[in-house]
Amino acid sequence: MDRLMKYKASPSNCKPLRLNVSGTAGSGESYLIKALVKVVREIFQENSAAKVICPTGNSANLIDGMTLHSFLKVPIRHRIRSGDMTAPTSTTLEIIQNNCTGVKLLCVDEKSMIGKTTLGWMEFMASYGNDERNEWNSDWSWGGIPAVVFVGDEVQLPHVCDSPVYMPPSNKNKGDVESPAKLHGVMVWREFNEVVVLGQSIRQAGDKSQLKSALLSLREYKTTPQQARWWRMFQWDELKRKYGTEKMLYMADNAVFVFPTHELEWAHNKRQLQTANRDVPVAKITSNNTGPHARVAESDKAQGLPRLLYLCKGAKVCLTSNLSVEHGLHNGDTGHIEDIIYENGRSPKDGLPDVVIVNIPKYTGPPFLEDHPKLVPIVSIERRIDCNCCKRTQIPLRLGWAATFHRCQGITVGVGEPNRYIVIHPGRAKFESLNPGALFVALSRAKYAGDDDTIPDFAWNPNYLLNDDQ
Repeated sequence: MDRLMKYKASPSNCKPLRLNVSGTAGSGESYLIKALVKVVREIFQENSAAKVICPTGNSANLIDGMTLHSFLKVPIRHRIRSGDMTAPTSTTLEIIQNNCTGVKLLCVDEKSMIGKTTLGWMEFMASYGNDERNEWNSDWSWGGIPAVVFVGDEVQLPHVCDSPVYMPPSNKNKGDVESPAKLHGVMVWREFNEVVVLGQSIRQAGDKSQLKSALLSLREYKTTPQQARWWRMFQWDELKRKYGTEKMLYMADNAVFVFPTHELEWAHNKRQLQTANRDVPVAKITSNNTGPHARVAESDKAQGLPRLLYLCKGAKVCLTSNLSVEHGLHNGDTGHIEDIIYENGRSPKDGLPDVVIVNIPKYTGPPFLEDHPKLVPIVSIERRIDCNCCKRTQIPLRLGWAATFHRCQGITVGVGEPNRYIVIHPGRAKFESLNPGALFVALSRAKYAGDDDTIPDFAWNPNYLLNDDQ
């Protein structure tokens, strides 16, 4: 805050702040961001003085921010990979300038999910955000924003299809050498030469000290034999013997099941769907595809829209697109289907449903039905395929009984949350070696390890047996 106070008193004599804040999961990063935003807005008497951006809609919603793609119009994957850094023009330029006008503090959360290429694009687009540069800040990065703060935990899940910001370009990797965005990202990260470390975990504080200690050891791969035996106490059958079948069934009904692979994720969702199908029909929903590549493109090539979708009343689902982040409708938000509507006698054989009604507990927007403020009508949307010449139209939902490790970052587990518990399948040891930090991310969602009467927030998957070596 001292730097920003100096900036307010004498902007031309102030050195820009580029700060890196590191803290493990639950160490109060979100609280810190909200506190910084509140103070900066009070100092400058403008809401626009402080902005928060995140790589995902889920994390943005948790701290009342925006996605970095929306705020800075960072291009989607196929353009990012091309390496062609073209200056924004027209509407895109206008949006960036509107978003950046008056910004004195820009906080970036979940920094572990931002790689060199994305970081390079972020600063590049932000550099066009100030259309009224002064002589004294014309050489500043980030479009002259006085304070840019990156917050997060480097040990948590890394970015996908990108290189860590702290790794210098390698001559062995031709892409690193030739990509202007990656090279620019490396240079940008070197500016963040001031560091603050949040050393205390708040989420597992107080009477949760044993869980906190075990998590910190797991984070640094220093788990002791005693801690390994303690982790084994949370195997499904052990908890079942301690708390009884009824409580464990309650956990199963109110938990998100986390898996290392999409195959295991789908297998669990399929079992849940088959169970639901005993009482209600399941709609097979095929996407509408335009262009030669759309019919075969997987969902990760179609901005989250699947080729084929199975839904039914009562199914637990997640949004696959950011529909309205400010109202809680973001990628990964969870709810349950209340109805699937086909008008005028249509059925799943006739194409996409007209609307899917979903009960989304975190929805905060205006009610569509006054008596049911959490019911949200979800309609089909159109998205471009990564090839940029084809399109897909589909309902932006996926089954949500299970998730992969990479999807669980940002999930909040506990009382009052859509997911009360988390049940974890760690996978083979090779998975953790290829995805360092994945198990820690999943386990750190939990706040409570249980007591004699109350079941813990987490458990190991019933089909997984944890031994000392694992």
